[in-house]
Amino acid sequence: MDSNSQSANTEELPSQRVADVVGTAIAMLTLTLPMFVIGHYSSSSVSDSRQPLTYNLQKTDNDTELINSEISSIYKMNKDASQKSLKK
Repeated sequence: MDSNSQSANTEELPSQRVADVVGTAIAMLTLTLPMFVIGHYSSSSVSDSRQPLTYNLQKTDNDTELINSEISSIYKMNKDASQKSLKK
């Protein structure tokens, strides 16, 4: 009985190897072929529509005055609100 089961296993080994090789080839084609096809047929003149990530951080005197006035008005509002809450 052992010899029969061993011979059946040895007969299946070459077909199993072929199945493994074919399966591996199919898997590799499935993973790589779409990338090559997309790369081949995609347009090489793609325009970059993203906005640059640079910011203009230069401040003028008018900007500084505006910021200072906004800060002082916020400070006054907070001061008035805290005084009103203390009176209650």
